[in-house]
Amino acid sequence: MRILLTGATGAAGLGALRTLLTDEKITEVTILARRRLPAWVELPGGMPAASTNGSPTHPKLHTEILTDFKSIPPQVLSGHDGAIWALGKSTVGMSEEDYTELTVGYVDAFIDAAKAAQLGSPAHPFRVAFISGNSVDPTEKSRLLFARVKGKAENHLLAYEKESGGTFRAIMLRPGYFFPSLNYPADARHLRGTTMRVADMMLGGLSRWASGITVEDLGHFATEAVKGTWDDMGPYHQNNDMKKLVKQLASP
Repeated sequence: MRILLTGATGAAGLGALRTLLTDEKITEVTILARRRLPAWVELPGGMPAASTNGSPTHPKLHTEILTDFKSIPPQVLSGHDGAIWALGKSTVGMSEEDYTELTVGYVDAFIDAAKAAQLGSPAHPFRVAFISGNSVDPTEKSRLLFARVKGKAENHLLAYEKESGGTFRAIMLRPGYFFPSLNYPADARHLRGTTMRVADMMLGGLSRWASGITVEDLGHFATEAVKGTWDDMGPYHQNNDMKKLVKQLASP
């Protein structure tokens, strides 16, 4: 399978990327990004960057540089079997207009490109695993900017699923708190400021057993989603349900 990935340099995106690269059924991963992976990123089975200005490499990995996510060339998507949408950003310091463009506008551009590329078929639908959040409001009426705008993005993806005639499937992942991988210390140093690293340490234990999920489990769940493992379980997947299902997969 050939899978597209957005948001590859974020905590969730890196978790998904590493899982995709180690999954035997995934033959190619195409990152959609404005720039290549930074030198500090470590990839399982890959080669480190040759210099501080370079980028790590992996036999399965390909990067498509997009100058504008509001206009995605359909040919970039052609030939792929699914996508993990991990692109996102905190609402802190963002206007509603800017956050909506990032969260909904880019998704709409992706949908337009998917239509033009005629991805998927009823027998083999193109699946998108959309990393959303556990407080998302599908009615789009929440007082929380994150909740109502993410809800709108979910709704647009699900609307296209209905329109597609079975060629497109949208899967909503609603994780709780998650933070950079503990297995790759460089992630936290580059993705989190001091205050957030302290918060991660304080909330880390809580995330493991209650309100959160590790990026490894989230990446694993997203990878299985684009492979069709959860097709019979409906479009919405909440934090604790995802953890249970991933644990079941790991059980002998």
